Amino acid sequence: MQGARVGQILSRVVVPAWVLTGALFKLTEATPKLLPPKTILPLADKAGIDLYLLLAIVIGLEFLAVAVMLCISRLARPMAIFILSVFCLILIGEMVQGNVVSCGCLGTIKVAPWVMLAIDGALLLGVLAFDPSPLIPASPPKWPVGLALLLAIGGFVLSVREIMPQGKPVEVGGTQPTTPDGPPPIGDPTINPSPAPLPAYWFTGDLDTWPGKSWREIDLFSFMPKWPTGMDTGTRYVVFYSRTCDHCEEMFVKDLFDPQLASLVTAVEVPDSKNGPVTSPNAWPMPQTDVEHLQLPVGCEWIITTPLTFRIVDGVVKCVIEGGHRKCMELE
Repeated sequence: MQGARVGQILSRVVVPAWVLTGALFKLTEATPKLLPPKTILPLADKAGIDLYLLLAIVIGLEFLAVAVMLCISRLARPMAIFILSVFCLILIGEMVQGNVVSCGCLGTIKVAPWVMLAIDGALLLGVLAFDPSPLIPASPPKWPVGLALLLAIGGFVLSVREIMPQGKPVEVGGTQPTTPDGPPPIGDPTINPSPAPLPAYWFTGDLDTWPGKSWREIDLFSFMPKWPTGMDTGTRYVVFYSRTCDHCEEMFVKDLFDPQLASLVTAVEVPDSKNGPVTSPNAWPMPQTDVEHLQLPVGCEWIITTPLTFRIVDGVVKCVIEGGHRKCMELE
């Protein structure tokens, strides 16, 4: 009976509390950046699924799982096994695809996939090992099913209500940048004459098709009101970075201190939030380097695993890599 009690606590208290924690983090931050970046995001992008809708559905399904585990004793253990197995499979897929940074399971709190896999795997083994069946009444009451249904419906309604408004298009961008002395100089090749309207979100889904294209064919550059200098002649490195990305800070400190390399680099800061300032209050201090500094505009959910690095030669993309820089900067 002791093992049955352990199983009951796991499947009806510990696992639902764990799943609910992840759902609440996603609901609070309401960004598709929290979807698994190497497995779910590419599939959704290729299928043309709206990422805000997908996020709302994922959160709703997590609320459904929690409602079942809390209210329906006979289904609590099967649901715990199912949801934890799905989590583990996704985490394994993330690791196989090279994600070592964060799975997005706990929002902006970065937890490496292997750490989350260890937690979910341990919970799964516990649920499999301890069967709470001896404590389940032979004829359980029917009302918990109705309660579970009400909680699940409420979870879906809440997730759709909170998530979907975040995906509405915004009227940002498309204006000419100005200089301290007024409008940009006529004929300045770094000024984008007509920046594309910002989408609700942008995802690097077709990265493998970029090498061999002109940088002007890459839609990421079309959103920028100001372009990097010297993009059509010689070799230029363009790196999209975040001031909360540890790998990005390491790149500036260890590699871009070299003036010769830095003079060929344009560093484009990626906003950490769709609606907030470009630079997070928790940002690391920017080192003094000779790189050119630009920014992506606020108003779009930029789903980019930084640093995103380009090597562009005579206007043509020769190398692009997400989550790194050394390969494209020819440092290895």
